[in-house]
Parts: sequence; C-alpha cells; structure tokens
Amino acid sequence: MNGGIARRTLFKKLFAFSAFSAGSILSFKNNMFTGIGSLESTEANAMENPDYAIGRSKNRITIDYIGMSCFVITSANGTRIITDPFLADKKILHSQLKKEPADVVTVSCGHYAHCNVSDVGGVPYIYKITGTTELKGIKFRGIASRHLIMHEVAVLNPAENIIICFEVDGIKICHLGALGERLSDEQAKQIGTPDILMVPVGGVSTMPVNVATEVCSRLNPRFILPMHYRSERCLYPEWAGVDEFLKDKKNVLRCDSNIGSSRLEFALDEHKQLLTLTSPGPELSSGTQIIVPRFVY
Repeated sequence: MNGGIARRTLFKKLFAFSAFSAGSILSFKNNMFTGIGSLESTEANAMENPDYAIGRSKNRITIDYIGMSCFVITSANGTRIITDPFLADKKILHSQLKKEPADVVTVSCGHYAHCNVSDVGGVPYIYKITGTTELKGIKFRGIASRHLIMHEVAVLNPAENIIICFEVDGIKICHLGALGERLSDEQAKQIGTPDILMVPVGGVSTMPVNVATEVCSRLNPRFILPMHYRSERCLYPEWAGVDEFLKDKKNVLRCDSNIGSSRLEFALDEHKQLLTLTSPGPELSSGTQIIVPRFVY
C-alpha cells in the first residue's frame, strides 16, 4: 500500500518536472546566469474571457494567495501573472490551480513545489531566466541567487533560484522565490525598493527566519506578503510557521482566517502612494506593513 502511494507521488513529481522542462518558452538552465534566450512569438489566450476585465479600475491590482509561493496577480486591464505554481502531495495540501488561466507564469526554481506549470491554463509565457524582457506590456527582471539544498530535484542544480521583479500598473513587485541566502550588495541594488515583497519565511530549504527579517529590513518595501511556511495546509514539521516570522513585529494585518475573501487589493492614490484596499482590518500606519493573506483552499 505504502509502496503504491510512494510510486504515485514520485510519478506526480516527475510529471511536474517534465512539464517545467518541456513547457518552457524561455530557457532556464542555459540562461540562468547569462541573460535572456530567444522568445517565441506566441499568443496568451487567458484574456479571451471578458469577465476578467469587469470591475477593474486604473492603477488597481488584486492578489490571490494560492499557497506555498504561488500568487495570482491581476492587473487593472485583467492581465494575469501566476508565480511558482506547485504540485500538491501528501504534505502540501493547498489546492492546486486546476487550469487557472494566466498570461505569464514565473518560476523561481526547478523544485516541484515551484514549477508545476502544467496546472496553469491558457497559453502563458513562462518566465524563468535571469535578465530583463517585456511580456504582455510588463517588464520582468530575473536576478540570479541561491537557495538551500532541496531534495528530489533531478537534473537541475538544486541551488539555483531566481528572484523575479516586475511592475504592474505602476506597482513594483518582487517575488524572492526560494531564496536561501542574504542578499549581496549587487542583488539588493538590482531589486531596489519594491512596493510589494513576497518573502519565504519557513526557514527550511529557504533562508532562516532571522535572515528573512533582515532581507525585508534591507529592501524596506511598502508591503510584505509572507509565503512558503508551515500551516494546517502545509505539513512539513521542520518548517517555521508564519507566527515565528511575525514575532515582535508591528503593523501586521492578519487576513488568514477562514472568514472573508482571500483576495488582496492594492491601488495607487493621486500622490502615487500605494494603499491596500483590503478589508476588514485595522487601518495600517505608514512605513512597512505586513499582510498575512488567506490562502485559497
């Protein structure tokens, strides 16, 4: 019985890795530290459904937290970006994407918890390189970095990670992927000061919790969205829970109860200052603010 389960789990992981490798539009390994490869001229069809543009307004984006390091980011005109789609298994109980459509998918590393592109719908561009390019009118910049050793990763160097920065409707977003180290001066310079920073805080196979706090302080973002941590939907006992990252921190908005929407909303005001429109919750003060999103089950 256990042997059958193990074989099925291994097959799923190999399938995810295969999809990650074969489904790529941009080259990962050959360009990891050398820049952009060729980009095929192909159309993303996620926008064929006009419902995605209903109710949108200028300079407003929404962010849904699927779980692990996976977010769905939707621009004012309905363009959809999905980060690090994962493959669920007996320890990752978050709901998989189930062909959620996207225009662009970003992938930070080759582990099955970050590269399950076969679960994404539409015909998206897959961005998983270092360097800068423009997709669907959005400029993406990948920055080479390292993560801690992850097991069960074949072929790809398990220490390669890409920090991915992009700007949506004037809002600068940085997804740290599975970052496992302190930032160098050059990496910090390339990232700049993001408006929204998505940071792994589980402390295993990614940077320790205290280093995650240090990285956040160094980048000084407007908002921090913790990701990749132990919860009732992620059963890795050695990982830290989000409360360990939040300890002694101020200006925290907890949206991770089972009540209310998992959707976060952000917008620029008339002075180009980024605000969160997420409610209910206390009014947040100026300075860096931490929002713990509710993941989609």
